Amino acid sequence: MNDEERREYYAKKKSSQKSNFDEEYDGEKKGKVVAGAGNDENAENEFVETLKREKESRLKRNQEEFGEEGETIRLRHEGYRQGLYCRFRIDGVPSEFIESFNPNMPLVIGGLTPQETNHGYVRCRFKKHRWHKKILKCNDPLVFSIGWRRFQSIPVYSTEEQNGRHR
Repeated sequence: MNDEERREYYAKKKSSQKSNFDEEYDGEKKGKVVAGAGNDENAENEFVETLKREKESRLKRNQEEFGEEGETIRLRHEGYRQGLYCRFRIDGVPSEFIESFNPNMPLVIGGLTPQETNHGYVRCRFKKHRWHKKILKCNDPLVFSIGWRRFQSIPVYSTEEQNGRHR
């Protein structure tokens, strides 16, 4: 088999695999029954049902634990959870803020816990991105985006050798 025949063979093989994939993918999109699709749907329904049962059991346990005044006692013990609305009273607000405040736009308030104001050490692994050609240096500032928080820091890099030493 020469090079031209190999190229033709692999081109046909590739086109047949692509057409098979396209048929399966389009069949799923149009709602055609594909072999094994019913089992996946049943498994998904069972999974959703188990999640609903777990949620109901949690709600029942919370009701038993916290009783009639469930939400107020819960807030006292746990604090405010995500999705709850809070009212803040802030004293000493400058008049410029009041003049430029738009009540149609939300005001996002954030803060740091006492542990977050100190030095923190995070052990992680970096992987070089194909678009970033430069090498990261110890004195280069990086912007970290963690959740909705975004901050700039100058990391200190180290490597761990096989004998467990850090350099």
